[in-house]
Amino acid sequence: MEYENHILITGTTSGIGLGILKYFTSLGWKVTAINRRNDPVHECSFPNANFEHFDVQDLTAVREYFRAAAASGEIPSVYFLNAGINRVDNVDGFQIKTFREVMEINLFGVMNFVSEALPLVDHHPCLFIVVSSTSNIFPNPNCLGYFASKLAAHEIFSALDRVNRPKGVRFKSIILGPVATNIFVSGKLASKLQARVRDLITLRVDHVVPSIVRFMKSDRQALFYPKRSVYLFRLLRLISKILPGFYRGSAPPTRSNQ
Repeated sequence: MEYENHILITGTTSGIGLGILKYFTSLGWKVTAINRRNDPVHECSFPNANFEHFDVQDLTAVREYFRAAAASGEIPSVYFLNAGINRVDNVDGFQIKTFREVMEINLFGVMNFVSEALPLVDHHPCLFIVVSSTSNIFPNPNCLGYFASKLAAHEIFSALDRVNRPKGVRFKSIILGPVATNIFVSGKLASKLQARVRDLITLRVDHVVPSIVRFMKSDRQALFYPKRSVYLFRLLRLISKILPGFYRGSAPPTRSNQ
């Protein structure tokens, strides 16, 4: 399916979002990049991209963006919803405040864009992509908000795709293993073995982007990538049923962004 050459990307200051930004600007696409903070040094490298600055969890700000885009006739046709955080919320007790913050950004931050864009693109070819995680398969017990938000987004997009696909509007999920971004950094609870395994299966961003682009052009609804991470996480899930509590998880920094 062909889409108009206008993509909206959330979370482009680093990691996968930055990789996708580089790719589509190099093709000459119209790119709208949504970041919470203004970073002039970063943005000057992409003079042809349109940078907007607001928090994805701020529905009012998202709504204002789409009002302006509709008024100017510049509604994106592809949405790469990548912005997210990973925070420890279940070490030394469950922290509801932290859990809620992760859910607000990773899940509601995605659905804010869906709710405002969908009425504007109805019956026009359009693609929504959410960046999920192989934690859907085997979660880190210390980061429950991350697991719950990524799993929910994936399942919601699967349901939305079934409903909207006949209209030419697709909803796809990218379920990624560890990628070399700051969102996945093991800390004090990770054993040396866990750290070595993580390093073995972690991919560089520039290796991930080509696979993501091919997936975007395909008819598939979900991309599980890379396969070695998927197989490992499925194995860990099986082992956990045999040896409950064997995996203590890892503890990312206080705040890590994607």
